[in-house]
Amino acid sequence: MDDIIEKIKKETDVFSKAKLIRYLLREKNIKVIELAKKLSLTSSYVCHLNRLNNLSEIIVDGYYSKLIGISHLFLLSRVSDQKKMFLVYENILSNDLTIRQTEELIREIIYEVKTKGSFLKPQDKTKLIETVAKKYPDLKVNISQTRTKARINLEIKGSLDRTTKLTKEIINKLEA
Repeated sequence: MDDIIEKIKKETDVFSKAKLIRYLLREKNIKVIELAKKLSLTSSYVCHLNRLNNLSEIIVDGYYSKLIGISHLFLLSRVSDQKKMFLVYENILSNDLTIRQTEELIREIIYEVKTKGSFLKPQDKTKLIETVAKKYPDLKVNISQTRTKARINLEIKGSLDRTTKLTKEIINKLEA
């Protein structure tokens, strides 16, 4: 196994590296985290490399022909449906899609969410947090937003009686 680890470290061809990684993960039952440590890579990068094994030969040929780069490969490998993957690949080639455009197209396919609109402005987040803090000074508010979802996290610290009372009060206000 150590020989294969060394071979992966020295390998310059991304697909040869991906095949060796898949061999270790499948045949030798090594866990991704363990393999990542041995390779001095992040576990997410090892997963990205492993997913490259799912790409069709046409896409692999496109990479070797320098029609697309490694970043496009990583994005394409996120699409599990081969027909959809090929449609994205054709779109990349015919429309000369950038990495960002490809990422948005794949996000639409995987999550069925179009990336349009804009993020909340920092002052809008601050305004909401301040408004809640005035009414509920013991309530901690955290707002996060990505291209596919927004999350508002409310945290109340205290005893069970106190947190239950405040939670019910907030629920009543929202229902009103």
